Amino acid sequence: MSYQGGMQPVAALDAAVRGEMRALMERHFEGVRQDDFEADLAEKDHAVLLRAECGRLVAFSTLRVWRTVVAGEPRRVLFSGDTIVDPEVWRSPHALRAWLRSVLPLAAAAPEPLDWFLLSSGHRTYRAMLTMFAECHPDPGMARPALRARLEQYARERYGAAYDAAAGVVRLPRSVHRLRPGVGDVTEARLKDPAVALFASLNPGHVDGDELCCLTVLSEGNLTRAGRRLLGAP
Repeated sequence: MSYQGGMQPVAALDAAVRGEMRALMERHFEGVRQDDFEADLAEKDHAVLLRAECGRLVAFSTLRVWRTVVAGEPRRVLFSGDTIVDPEVWRSPHALRAWLRSVLPLAAAAPEPLDWFLLSSGHRTYRAMLTMFAECHPDPGMARPALRARLEQYARERYGAAYDAAAGVVRLPRSVHRLRPGVGDVTEARLKDPAVALFASLNPGHVDGDELCCLTVLSEGNLTRAGRRLLGAP
C-alpha cells in the first residue's frame, strides 16, 4: 500500500479533517475531549498528515514554533503536540519520512538554530527520536549537558510547575488523555530493545500519563545514517 503525507497550516484544516484527526486520536488515547482537542490544535501552527492510498488518515502530528534566548543565544523551538500513528504503519518508514521531510525545511527558514522539544508518553516516540538523530537528550550513550540545559528552560517556559526537573518529566492533570492499554505497553519482549528499556527506566510513570521530556537539534547535520535514509539522502 502506498501513502502520501505533507504539512498543512492548522488554519487550513476544515471540520472534516479535524474530525478525522480526533477520531484517530480517540482510537489510541483514553479521555480525549473535543474541547481539549480543539484548544490544543488552536495553539499549533501546522499539522503533518499521512494518508493511505484510499484516503484514510493513518497518522498525524501537530507542531508550533517559538523563538527564545538561551544563555544569550537566539534559538527557535519546534514543539510537537498530539502525535498519533496507526498500528498499520508502525513497522513502515512512511510516517517518520513524512514528518522529517516536512519539518527539516523549517530549520533553514530562519537564521536561528532549531531545537525539537517533544514529550513522550510512549516508547515509540522516544525511539523514533533516537533513530533519526545523533545527539539527543536523554541519550543512552552519554550525557548532553548543553541539550539538557536548553530542555529544562523550554520545559519550564511551557509547563511551569508541571515540569519535574529532577525526574525529567511533565506531569499533567490525570484528566488529560493517555494511551489506551495495548497501544504503548512495555512488555518483557520490548524491554530487550535498549531504547525501550531506557525509556521505561527514565519514565516509570508513563502508565499513568507522565511525559518524558526530550530534545534534539533539527538539522540535516544531526541526522543518523537511518535518518538520512528516511530523508532520501545518500
